[in-house]
Parts: sequence; structure tokens; C-alpha cells
Amino acid sequence: MSTDFSLFGGADSPPRRTFPAGEVGAPLDPADFLWLMTEEPHRTRRLAIMKAHPDVTKLMGHEPLTKYLVLLVVTLQLSLALLLRHTHPLSPTFLLAAYILGGTANHNLFLAIHEITHNLAFRGIAPNRLLAVFANLPIAVPYAAAFKGYHIEHHKFLGHDGIDTDLHTRLELLCLNNVLGK
Repeated sequence: MSTDFSLFGGADSPPRRTFPAGEVGAPLDPADFLWLMTEEPHRTRRLAIMKAHPDVTKLMGHEPLTKYLVLLVVTLQLSLALLLRHTHPLSPTFLLAAYILGGTANHNLFLAIHEITHNLAFRGIAPNRLLAVFANLPIAVPYAAAFKGYHIEHHKFLGHDGIDTDLHTRLELLCLNNVLGK
């Protein structure tokens, strides 16, 4: 018996439903993905925005405040851990702090690591890598070091089944295409 790698994001078979641009009909099977054979819109849209508003390019490039924001949020996370170290994990204080403050701070750090992956905090690569590892300290999963490879591949192969790691897999479709999964 062979393994169906499409469950895990592998593209060992052609897309299941494909339509040329402008010919999208009613879904054939609501339990499957809808594949459109059109140009990926991000590049075209970016070029159109830059042509219509050339001044937007002044907003591109590294952001020197990122390192200070990361330092502030990591300090906040570690301070909260220190302040709540004797608080019961199921107490309302702990749960509210974890959900509201910790969740917001973690999301901020995930987004910061994304920006740092594009080398936008410093002009050099090494300082950006070190800042990403530092930003990853309060997050339970050490993912910053491996994230860049997957994320750059996502940009390079945007929308390609089996290559773009941001596309949902068949397994995710099976798990999340129901009321409980949503």
C-alpha cells in the first residue's frame, strides 16, 4: 500500500479541481479544494500599487524600531512569568494574563520573527538571525531558526501545491472542514 502524500502537502498527483481563469463553476465536491489556474495576484498587485504610488517605496526597507519593540515584548513576557510564578495556573488572574497579555505578546513576536526573517530589523543578516532567536525565547516552540527556509520557499513558490508550505494540506481540509474544526 502506498502513502498518499497529498494528505501531508505532497504534490504526487495533479490538482483535484482546476479551472482556467473566468470559468469557475459551482464546486464539484465541497470536501475538496478549489484550484484556480490564474496568475498569483500578489506580484501584479504590488507592481500596480508601486506604479500608481511610487512614494510607497520609501516605506520599504529595514525598520530600526523593531529591535526595541522585540526587546520590550520579550521583557514583558519574562516579567509576567516572574510575577506570576507563584500563581496557580488555573486561577482567573493567571488565565486572563496568559490569554490577553501572553497571547497578544506571543502574536507580536511571531509577526516580528516574520519581519526579521526578511532581514528588516537590521541591515545585516547575522544580527537579524540573532534577534529572531532572541524574539523566540518566550515562545514555547523554538521555530525561528527553521522558519526562514520554509518562508522563503513560500514566497518563491506561492500557491504551488506540495511546495508552498502555507497552503492547506488534505489532512487539514479533512480536520477543519466541519463545525467542530472551525
